[in-house]
Amino acid sequence: MKIIAVDDERLVLEDLKDICNQIDEVESLATFSNPADALEYAAMNDDIDAAFLDIEMPVMTGLELAKRFTRIHPDIKIIFVTGFKEYAFEAFGVNAVGYVLKPFSQDMIRKELAKIKPFIHQAEKPRVFIKTFGYFDVFVDNKPVYFSSSKSKELLALLVDRRGGSVSTENAISVLWPDRDYDESVQSLFRKVLKSLRVALSDADISEILIDVRNQRSVDMSKFDCDFYQLAKGNEQIKEQYTGEYMTGYQWAQTTNAFIKRIIENK
Repeated sequence: MKIIAVDDERLVLEDLKDICNQIDEVESLATFSNPADALEYAAMNDDIDAAFLDIEMPVMTGLELAKRFTRIHPDIKIIFVTGFKEYAFEAFGVNAVGYVLKPFSQDMIRKELAKIKPFIHQAEKPRVFIKTFGYFDVFVDNKPVYFSSSKSKELLALLVDRRGGSVSTENAISVLWPDRDYDESVQSLFRKVLKSLRVALSDADISEILIDVRNQRSVDMSKFDCDFYQLAKGNEQIKEQYTGEYMTGYQWAQTTNAFIKRIIENK
């Protein structure tokens, strides 16, 4: 399950993070001390299952934040974490499914998560996993996908790096062959590379991850899992797999590598 937590006490967030990192059912936990930042995150992520919310916070109370969360995600499960018993009645007035008093223990958090687990749809894990930390590789059912052309593999890496954003032929060529003029010769070369990529994906039975419409290519992010995407969504556990390298060998990937380093430094 994917969880968001909001509390103006950073030590509380750290304790909750430590506990959730030890619970297998928790896929990711995004923590915020500012309710506004949490709302922005919620608006950009449509797969949040539950929210741990402090009740007494400056600027916006947890009760108001819960109401706003449920407007964005009607099915989100709210669990209040507070040091004040007197809020219990109000908490359940906004359809909270749980109420935890500080200081909390791992057992207390586990019990609350156990309550909501039956209500959360557990989707099947994608068959396709794309590894970007270190060298770029694609796996289907844990077996690596073979690319007959190194440039076709790099083209897919570029599309994965853009996280669903469209890449035109001209843009792709400028990245894959930065020293070449945009002429018919290099366009012909690109068409061959694109064909090679289609063949590799078809042979692996994963053609659906590539979207190719009107001179624009992108990847369907719903068709695969990816370590970089998990980290960007707040998965704390995945950062242990990052050793400072991202898509090693692709110079254009260094901008994203710097972005990843900032994400980790700010956690």
